[in-house]
Amino acid sequence: MFISESEREEILSKYHENTSDEVLKYMRRRFPVHSIKLDWMERPFTQMFIDDKLYHVENNKKNLVNRIYYLISEDFPSVDKSILRRTIKMYIDMVLRVIPD
Repeated sequence: MFISESEREEILSKYHENTSDEVLKYMRRRFPVHSIKLDWMERPFTQMFIDDKLYHVENNKKNLVNRIYYLISEDFPSVDKSILRRTIKMYIDMVLRVIPD
């Protein structure tokens, strides 16, 4: 799974400031993504593992941000709340742009 370079640049420009690379790396390791693409589907069905459960990613951004924030806020006490939430949103946007192999 990968995202195109232009989409990656678009996401990075949107979240240019106030994000944490450390938190982003942590999230990539802790919250894996699973996509399913069938012949009749236009877009892949993308799910994320959060706390040993699968959650649908599309049209569920607010719920996912709240769940992930609740789980990792204690792991990063030195990171400001707004930076942490913005980084979570950036990760979810990157997940939504995933192109199946």
